[in-house]
Amino acid sequence: MFRMIEIVGKSSQGFSEAVKDAIEKILESGEKVHFFQVLEQRGAVREGKLKEFQVILRVALEYENIK
Repeated sequence: MFRMIEIVGKSSQGFSEAVKDAIEKILESGEKVHFFQVLEQRGAVREGKLKEFQVILRVALEYENIK
């Protein structure tokens, strides 16, 4: 069984980096990630320049409290 969470990743480098950074942070917290789905990609523009890439992810984590 899995539990699903939604998170937002961000990067100044690109969408792939935003995904990678978000998933790596979850893994570093000790969670067991099984799969993820990119729900949305978007970016931020400030002062006429592309400043940030953002992704919304749905992530499946192992549900450990099953009885």
